Amino acid sequence: MTPEQGVSLAPHTSLRVGGAADYFVLAESARELAEAIQWGFGRGLAVRVIGGGSNLLVADAGVDGLVVKTAFGRTRVEDRDGEPVLVADAGANLANQARRMAKQGFGGLEWAANVPGTVGGAAVNNAGAFGGDMAHSLVAVTLVNVSGSRTRLEPDTLQYGYRTSVLKRRQMGDAAVESVELKLRHSEPGEADARVKDFNAQRMRTQPRILSAGSVFANPEGTFAGLLIEQAGLKGTFSGGAQISEQHANFIVNPGGATANDVYTLMRRAQDEVFERTATWLRAEIELLGRWTEAERVALAGPMVMAGG
Repeated sequence: MTPEQGVSLAPHTSLRVGGAADYFVLAESARELAEAIQWGFGRGLAVRVIGGGSNLLVADAGVDGLVVKTAFGRTRVEDRDGEPVLVADAGANLANQARRMAKQGFGGLEWAANVPGTVGGAAVNNAGAFGGDMAHSLVAVTLVNVSGSRTRLEPDTLQYGYRTSVLKRRQMGDAAVESVELKLRHSEPGEADARVKDFNAQRMRTQPRILSAGSVFANPEGTFAGLLIEQAGLKGTFSGGAQISEQHANFIVNPGGATANDVYTLMRRAQDEVFERTATWLRAEIELLGRWTEAERVALAGPMVMAGG
C-alpha cells in the first residue's frame, strides 16, 4: 500500500469535477483500508474515506491530506434463522447488488436499484428512494478505525435521519465503513425483478441520465426541492459548464466541461432565489470536500448558521 500524490479526484466522483488529493489510495481490501488510515494518521494528515463519490463536490483546488477510496466489493448472502441477509464490502455498488439480488429471487432492496454509489456510502448518508432507505434495510455496519480494530454497529446506534447519520456527521471518531449487512426477503420468481424494472422506468421518465451527483437538496417538509427550484424559474439554468437539469430541477448536471465552482454557483443561486420567494432554505445533500473557504461552507449551510443560530 503506497499512496500516490496529486491524483485527480474528478474520475472518482459521479459529477466528474474537482481537483487533486495531496495523497490518494485505492484500497482494494479491508486490510489496505486499515493500513491507509493508519498511514495517514501516523503522519498527522487529515484522512477522508470515499466510496462512489456520488454525493461529493470536490473543490477545484483539491483536497488536503489523504483520500482513500474503497474499491473492494465482495458480497455473500447468509441465512440467519431463516431470513436472508446480504453481507457486502463497503465498496460494493449498491444499485448493482440490488439488481443482482432481485434476479436471484431476493426482495427488500428494489428501492436501491437506481441509487448511485457504494453500500458504504449509502450507509453513511442513509440513501433512499421510492419509499425505502438504508435505515430500514440495515442490519449492521462494521467500522474499522485508525488502530485497525473493528466495531459492529446496529441501526439504533447510527441515529438515522433523512439523508443523515452519526457517520455522516463524523460523530464516530476516525473510523470508516468496512462492510454492511442488509435485510433481504425471499421473493416469488420474477416479483422483485419486476419491481426493479418498474422503478427503473419511473426514474428514466423523471430523472436525468447525464453526469450528476443525484439529488442536490433534501426535500423540505411538505414540499419538494425540485418543485421550489422550478417555481423560481431556474430549470435549465447554466453556470459555466454546469446546468440545473431541464428534466428535474433538483439535479445539477455536467453535460461537459463543468467545474466544481460552476456547480457550487448553481447551488447557491437556487438556495438564494428559493429563500427569497418562500423563506425556505434548501439544505444541501451534496457535501463539500476539500479546499473550500469557510465563507463558502457557511453560505451553503444557510441563514441560521450565518446568524449563529
